[in-house]
Amino acid sequence: MKSNQHKPNRLLQEKSPYLQQHAYNPVDWFAWGIEAFTKAKKEDKLIFLSIGYATCHWCHVMERESFENQTIADFLNAHFVSIKVDREERPDIDRIYMDALHAMDQQGGWPLNLFLTPEGKPITGGTYFPPEPKYGRKSFLEVLNILWKVWGDKRQELIAASSELSQYLKESSESRAGGVLEGLLPEDASFDSGFALYDGYYDSQFAGFKTNHTNKFPPSMGLLFLLRYHHSSGNQRALEMVENTLLAMKQGGIYDQVGGGLCRYSTDHHWLVPHFEKMLYDNSLFLEALVECSQVSEKIDSTFFALDVIEYIHRDMRIPGGGICSAEDADSEGEEGLFYIWDLEEFREVCGEDSPLLEKFWNVTATGNFEGKNILYESFPSTAKLTEDELKKIDSALERGKKKLLARRSRRIRPLRDDKILTSWNGLYIKALVKAGAVFEKEDFLDLAEETYSFIEKKLITDEGRILRRFRDGESGILGYSNDYAEMIASSIVLFEAGRGIKYLKNAVVWMEEAIRLFRSPAGVFYDTGIDGETLLRRSVDGYDGVEPSANSSLAYSLVKLSALGVDADRYREIAESIFIYFAKELSTHALSYSYLLSAYWFYKNHSREIVLIRKDGNTGRDLLSAIRKKFLPGAVVAIANEDELEEARKLSSLFEGRNAGNSSLVYVCENFVCKLPVGTVAELEAQL
Repeated sequence: MKSNQHKPNRLLQEKSPYLQQHAYNPVDWFAWGIEAFTKAKKEDKLIFLSIGYATCHWCHVMERESFENQTIADFLNAHFVSIKVDREERPDIDRIYMDALHAMDQQGGWPLNLFLTPEGKPITGGTYFPPEPKYGRKSFLEVLNILWKVWGDKRQELIAASSELSQYLKESSESRAGGVLEGLLPEDASFDSGFALYDGYYDSQFAGFKTNHTNKFPPSMGLLFLLRYHHSSGNQRALEMVENTLLAMKQGGIYDQVGGGLCRYSTDHHWLVPHFEKMLYDNSLFLEALVECSQVSEKIDSTFFALDVIEYIHRDMRIPGGGICSAEDADSEGEEGLFYIWDLEEFREVCGEDSPLLEKFWNVTATGNFEGKNILYESFPSTAKLTEDELKKIDSALERGKKKLLARRSRRIRPLRDDKILTSWNGLYIKALVKAGAVFEKEDFLDLAEETYSFIEKKLITDEGRILRRFRDGESGILGYSNDYAEMIASSIVLFEAGRGIKYLKNAVVWMEEAIRLFRSPAGVFYDTGIDGETLLRRSVDGYDGVEPSANSSLAYSLVKLSALGVDADRYREIAESIFIYFAKELSTHALSYSYLLSAYWFYKNHSREIVLIRKDGNTGRDLLSAIRKKFLPGAVVAIANEDELEEARKLSSLFEGRNAGNSSLVYVCENFVCKLPVGTVAELEAQL
């Protein structure tokens, strides 16, 4: 939040950090709501809708250039009603108007700026508008003048065009989802074609995938699919792509070499110069990929990498009580990346006698690699130019150097931390942290995951049981979307499979039933918004796995998991099938955009094993549990209960029927519908697995 000569506007009362950033603009901003639309209708004005988020670099640029400009603000205030929306709080609004921009054959991005009728129907728009004509774009004030005049001179034409576009947006989403489901499940060849797409886009020199002309994005969900494809096909190329990409990201400038944590994307194909903002969802998915790869690969030390990510999140992103903040900005002191870069003189001063070795390891030079300073990175492939003697010294030097550099950096002005707690993003992190705790045998990670889960239960679920979207500054709000339910269901299942109690399976079932009630469409897929949500231009349906898994992808995965766990098996499996049928074409032809859904479908087709561990109590069977956790078993489900939970467990899951702990603990393994004799030792279990 800024403070200057301007009086605060309405946004000062909002909880969103993004909206509060604009609270002292001279623009007479409204938050999304009936007040703004009532004013627009009463005064017969167009609506200027501006959507962004707190850590968005070009959102900051446009604010400085235009929204803090008194001349532009006066024009907006006189002729428009201006609305600000935080896309992370309201992804439903963002999705509709982003789709509207795409329907106008324009490239999307943020800030997203749309001009609407007083009824909220889209007319035209764009992303960043400069204050003066440049980049081949008209100035923002020119655009405002044109729209104002056209609204006065050709109003009926604009209304007709906006109504036509709105109808198209509504029909393109709701007509298919509201109809009768038709079609077949995707072909099994979808997995081979999905792998072929990744192979075709793979960058053999720098790893990752060249799906963008200039930028390179973390492909964590794609890596999760490739690990599964490798598991079932034995294709070594798939594993190599995962190993090399994780290694390249961890060694590159996209990763914070001093403090840990992955940045949003690389602005080059070398993974060198990042867009410096850090997002919780990126780091959660990256962590999950690192953990799973560590179960399969010996090529890289994923354990070390994963611990580094967790340390960053718990140091810089965790709030008291366990909630995890959303993001950190790319900018500090008005400059992108300033917090993270080093000149040679300061680097040498901080690192002291370790500096010569660390300069070589992190490629620090006098000329630098970013605006005369240095983004720290390792050469890819790693340590190739270090001698054996240097390799022996590097670990201790790195430990000392990182501590010193982190201490020095902590004296700098930090980027803004967007400290709102989003349910779905926290669910993603809980899931990744549980996997890390289980695989690396760190019970404290599991404790921390439960603490975050408990935070969501206490702060973001109403007394009536409705999941909410956002918590910040003591206030919870916004009805949760289907992806909020999806990720809390997924994190519940992972906690149950990690042996943390039957209550998590119970929660997963309760929330799945609520998700079906609130979000499921007649065609079987899930809408983004609930039946109790605000009425917008349409109810969107999404299967696209962009920066995080879509609700349909995550729910499909959990439905198949719950079915395999013996929970309402036939019904849940049929609901999952309806999602796969709905997106069959996309799974067969656009795997890169539906990678998490493809992993869900892989599990549906490749699930072959149920592992049930019954313990006398929580103190027994730890060696058996450890043996299960260490293995990469993407085609299996794990059901764990203590004997005192069995009565409740049997009401939920058929897997517990007729099974007990014996004298201490027993594991029951069923594979391809054939159950083996229960075993009570690690050696016997290893033989069965």
